[in-house]
Amino acid sequence: MIYHPLSFKRQTAITLMSCCLLVAGHAYGRDFTVRTLSEPGQDARHPSIGDTGLVAWQGYLDQDDGVATSRRSDIFVFRDGTITNATGMAPQLSNRNERPQVIGESVLFTAVFKPKAGGGFPFELSIPSKSDNMRELESDYPTLFDPPGSAVEADAAELDAPSEPAPPPGAADDAASKEASMQHQMWRSSGGSFDIAHLRPDNTLERITPGTRHFSTPVMSTAGMAFQVARGWPYGYEILCWKPGDNALTQLSTNYYYALGPHIHGNELVFQAWDGHDYEIYHYRFDTGEIKQLTNNQFDDTHPVVWDGEVAWIAHPTINAEIFHYRDGVIRKISDTSQDNGPPSIWQGRVVWQGYDDTDLEIYYFDGRRTIKLTSNTWDDVNPVIRDGLIVWMSYVDNSDAEIMALDLGDNITVQLTNDDWEDSGPRTAGEKVVWYTLTPEGAKVQIAEPDTPRPEAIP
Repeated sequence: MIYHPLSFKRQTAITLMSCCLLVAGHAYGRDFTVRTLSEPGQDARHPSIGDTGLVAWQGYLDQDDGVATSRRSDIFVFRDGTITNATGMAPQLSNRNERPQVIGESVLFTAVFKPKAGGGFPFELSIPSKSDNMRELESDYPTLFDPPGSAVEADAAELDAPSEPAPPPGAADDAASKEASMQHQMWRSSGGSFDIAHLRPDNTLERITPGTRHFSTPVMSTAGMAFQVARGWPYGYEILCWKPGDNALTQLSTNYYYALGPHIHGNELVFQAWDGHDYEIYHYRFDTGEIKQLTNNQFDDTHPVVWDGEVAWIAHPTINAEIFHYRDGVIRKISDTSQDNGPPSIWQGRVVWQGYDDTDLEIYYFDGRRTIKLTSNTWDDVNPVIRDGLIVWMSYVDNSDAEIMALDLGDNITVQLTNDDWEDSGPRTAGEKVVWYTLTPEGAKVQIAEPDTPRPEAIP
């Protein structure tokens, strides 16, 4: 299907009320052309964009099998002016394909594969030693912390098997059945759910995980991939990775707690993991296999992001959430006067985040040396992202619905990309372009803003 957009231009220059980035009088930033990518009636959400201009999003469609109408989610890709449903006709996939992440010309996403689809790289989930407290609990519940054994296989068999009549009354009272059911329920979330799928640049679909457990939050660079794997209730997640050429998945963390939130850039991977007392930040290199703990303190460190050896994250040294930054072995707090600071985004030594200034949420920017308050107004500015010299965020400029803002570090001028009566949400940027989705009464639609002319000079 060839894409024929209805284009329009929208630019509003905004005077930045902040130190160091104050633009006096009337200033005019770059012109952007805003257009809708997704098709009408698709209910398109969660777009992602790569440096090459490839865009992917999650779209919901109704399907009718002649008996009932159901709703499925597929991954749509916009490449070279053409929209393609990348998952709708894939025979190995079910009707849930979600949260695409574009990396170059590849798309990584979570998917539900059909029970007999096969594929995926194998792995054996390591079981850590039990603590004294766990052994004490097992004195009353001997199998409390035992793996489920055949529970995962039972899940798969149940999905493959045809439906059968309900058993006669009393059959479920058998002691062995009750024990198996309890063990199955305690570990239920570890199997029969999402896997990691990779849409390669040649449009072939690769299954990364083998379907034995629940996998989520995938990230990828040219060096490899990483994602979470569920141990199952009442336990948490571990971090797994895969490198091109490997014939199996590698487990990076092993505990009965939670390892979460992987973020990747080049050969570097960061994530948060519980050390038995609180969350700390861990760093892994794909090229050397070295893993190290960056933080070791008495408070939670969460939501890490990495770029060329520099790491930023949320820390909780007090009741207030702060933004911490790591560079060359030195950790410093870069949030100064703001409170309740939100998840950071990082690019080339620069960091952005949202924080509360005693009035509302504003956008803060660390330029590598000092922290600058980018916005100062009477409405909330949230969810900032920085990439390729652009900072984009959601702004409730009319105190009603969110609009999309973009600040170009080449001229330090903020441009309002949208001006409508609907919620514009989830902005992402790469290659100087911006994508987001707009919630309307007819369903959500994915939009893109592209600069009319290239940036005169690259951002150093």
